[in-house]
Order: sequence, then structure tokens, then C-alpha cells
Amino acid sequence: MSVITPNERYVRERYQNRDGRPCDNRQILLQIGVPTVMGITGSMHRVFGISNTDGETCGVILWMGSSRAVEVILDWDDTYTVSRNRMVTKGKNAGTVVTEKSSSGIYCDQLSEIVWDASCWK
Repeated sequence: MSVITPNERYVRERYQNRDGRPCDNRQILLQIGVPTVMGITGSMHRVFGISNTDGETCGVILWMGSSRAVEVILDWDDTYTVSRNRMVTKGKNAGTVVTEKSSSGIYCDQLSEIVWDASCWK
């Protein structure tokens, strides 16, 4: 598991400059599938967009609760990076984000299964 601070979270390499290439969050959600999104979040009100430092939309966050979320980032090569992140709420590392699981190079036809798998933890 890797630990990052909240400030580093939004400038990491996976939020790379998309050179103006569009990213439509609605299309990402359709590729994941509404049943999968609802199964993970329980409500469409727990789905948020992600923007990089240039203000370009680059993905979605599916909030699961228990301080965890699945992030789906559209990379510059039209593949996805899917990660399950946890916000540390107690102890000396409170406020940091821990990436518990991550997969990259995911194509759109694999997205639903990988996102569901990322949402499962013990």
C-alpha cells in the first residue's frame, strides 16, 4: 500500500495533462454500468467527477462509505486506471489517503468487472 498526503493526491502522475482531450463522466458511468455503480455506491448522489490541476475532467469517484472510494481515471491512451482508496481517519496518519488496490491499462469492456472487484475488500 502506498501512502500519500491530500495535497499530493491531486498532482500525481495519474492526473496527467490530457492535452485538451475530452473526458465525459457520463460515458464512464455507462461503461461501468448503472447496476454496478448502484451496487457499489447505493445512490447516484455518491458519484463525483475528478479534475486535474488544469481543470480538465479526467474521471469519477464512486464513494463506498467506510472512508473508502473507487477512483476511475481515463488515461491519455484511452485506457483506465482503477483504484480503491481509503482515507485514514485516526492516528498519526489521519488525513492521508492510502491506495489499497490499483489496476491500470483497463479497456472499456473490462471496466465493470474491474471496478466491482476494486470495490470488494475484507
